[in-house]
Amino acid sequence: MSGRPNVAKPTPHLFVYGTLMKGFREEWQRKVRADFAGPGTIRASLYDLGDYPGARVLGAEPGQRVSGELYRLRDPRLALKILDKYEEFSPLEPNKSLFVRQLVSVTQEDGRKKRAWAYLYNRRIANAKLIPTGHYRDTANSRYSSLVVGGRAR
Repeated sequence: MSGRPNVAKPTPHLFVYGTLMKGFREEWQRKVRADFAGPGTIRASLYDLGDYPGARVLGAEPGQRVSGELYRLRDPRLALKILDKYEEFSPLEPNKSLFVRQLVSVTQEDGRKKRAWAYLYNRRIANAKLIPTGHYRDTANSRYSSLVVGGRAR
């Protein structure tokens, strides 16, 4: 998979692995008209960045997986425009973006694969702590219970 974002092709699926999952900030699902399609995983490494996680495909060890949720976007163009702003992704300046939107292969619970957009961390990870389980909830549940109620989250 290329390291460059492919922003022209509006696939109707989105994979989330952090505070956009159920139980954190669910208002985005109504705002962008997203329907839960089920749990899934991607081949990537997951890092604890403090207030939110970041997944990186580059450098992921074989077998390393990040767990998350798959959503179907009813209006992909509108949804991605809103989410790009939230994730601090600029299609015109991807190298300056905090996260980049890339197509990833999501493995669903039944083993089927689905192509979906995901926002992947686009900065150095030198001081970030690896989340070896690939489950953000393992870290978030103990440290960020306030995210469930509100507060600034990613």
